[in-house]
Amino acid sequence: MTERYDEVERRFGIAAYASPHEGFAAVVKARYSDFIVHEVDMNGNIARLENLQTQPNNNSSPKCNEQISPSEIDTIGAKKRKHEETIDLKFTCESENNDDKATLNDNNPKNEDPSAADWENCLNELKKVLEEDPSNDIVAFLKESSASSYEGDKKFHMLAAIPDKQKRRSVHQLMKSTIFSSVALADTREGRIRVWHKKFEGDMPPDTFTGARGGGDKSGSSSKNGVDRGGKGKNNKNNKGGSWPADRPDFLRFVLYKENIDTSTAAKDVVRMARLNPKRGISFAGMKDKRGVTSQFCSTYRIEKEQLLAVNKTHEMPGFSGGGNTSSKGAGVLRVGNLSYSSDEVRLGSLGGNRFDIVLRNVDFGYKGTLTKEIVREKLGTAAKALQDVGFINYFGMQRFGKSNDTHEVGIAILKGDFKSAVEIIMREKNDENSQRVAEARKTWANRFVGIDVKNNENAAKDAEMKCAKSIQTDMGRFMVCEKSIVSTLARKPRDYKRAFSSIAKNMRSMFLHAYQSYLWNKVASHRIKTGGSSDVQV
Repeated sequence: MTERYDEVERRFGIAAYASPHEGFAAVVKARYSDFIVHEVDMNGNIARLENLQTQPNNNSSPKCNEQISPSEIDTIGAKKRKHEETIDLKFTCESENNDDKATLNDNNPKNEDPSAADWENCLNELKKVLEEDPSNDIVAFLKESSASSYEGDKKFHMLAAIPDKQKRRSVHQLMKSTIFSSVALADTREGRIRVWHKKFEGDMPPDTFTGARGGGDKSGSSSKNGVDRGGKGKNNKNNKGGSWPADRPDFLRFVLYKENIDTSTAAKDVVRMARLNPKRGISFAGMKDKRGVTSQFCSTYRIEKEQLLAVNKTHEMPGFSGGGNTSSKGAGVLRVGNLSYSSDEVRLGSLGGNRFDIVLRNVDFGYKGTLTKEIVREKLGTAAKALQDVGFINYFGMQRFGKSNDTHEVGIAILKGDFKSAVEIIMREKNDENSQRVAEARKTWANRFVGIDVKNNENAAKDAEMKCAKSIQTDMGRFMVCEKSIVSTLARKPRDYKRAFSSIAKNMRSMFLHAYQSYLWNKVASHRIKTGGSSDVQV
């Protein structure tokens, strides 16, 4: 059986096994809810989203957090759970004395029909802030986009430049009011306000500036809560002249719960929706799968709890598009909770492990005869007994090497200081590319120097790369954060590959090195098992 499925795995060092058991094949993650992950921190706390409200300001973990010792992480049995493929979340937290249970139901609101907006009222309110023509244009765009039959390409309406700072602020405030909040969002690009229909929120750039509550320009106006564009507040030392309470720890620790969204994209969404400083962002211990239901610990620096909780409110808005689960029409689920202040930042790699609940479907034993229930029980029982008695080799799985199985190659290039090769590996054409648009963009990139003597005409090479980068910027998918960072930088600084690679988020850059470390570990572990067996460990 293994010969049918492990050809690719063998390339990455997964070539020996602890048990002589024959093994079997199965489908993992047939449904995203088949893969549930709870991160376990260094102290044995399991990440569970149990509270969406603020908690008292203290350093201790919530009392309802279940704890296990680090030695039990790999062996503890998974509790039975009944979960449905829905965005309705139900979490149960047992109190310390086990006398009662507190149950939290966070039911995602039904997608309301945006066309129910009072367009006449919207127009009247807009005219109080803007002239008649731009007011009419905004309402006409929102009304047209609200139609279920709308198939146009226009996702936002851009206003002419508004020199008056107070007028810009008023526009942003109006878009956040109850009058427009169900159908519209506003952001600022190059000094001009763009009004988006709510259904296109997922297409807004991750680093978009949506204006502070009470401020709508890019100069950093403060909100009524003292929060501005970079997540800097009146009570935040990041803000010059501000102060942070001396008795409050620096880091806001929280649980990030997500469905069908990868960790990197979820982190960027949190930064955008909570208006955090993009340069600092949020920190986390490890990447979690996109196709799954995952909970993990994160932290951010000197942020008020109420500011972060805006993520839950924003992500409930009708029309939000995210990771793609079918029950919510293509929308991912993202929540933050269990907020508490801590003196310690959550850093990459600072976790004790992960606790998994996994459903295997379409199990295939390679059995050529009639497969009865008795045979299935026998084979599964044998496999379970072998796992219990012998254990398994803790290899790094294929997900560590990326969708195209080449992240470790980037790591090798980085260690060599060859940033040009690192960028080329990330940007090159991929055989498994699903999007035709992205495939064409990669092909365009690969051919950017055709007809140019790169060695002898650097200026022509820079010009060609700059034009190519600019031409494919909008073709990169929302989840292609590395490619988008590289292209954006090279559109401004062509041929500067070190700068381009450095523009990728720090945690993502580290993942390339971790991939190569994982590759080496797999190779060494397989060699050790093949030559020394799995029963006697030699140090």
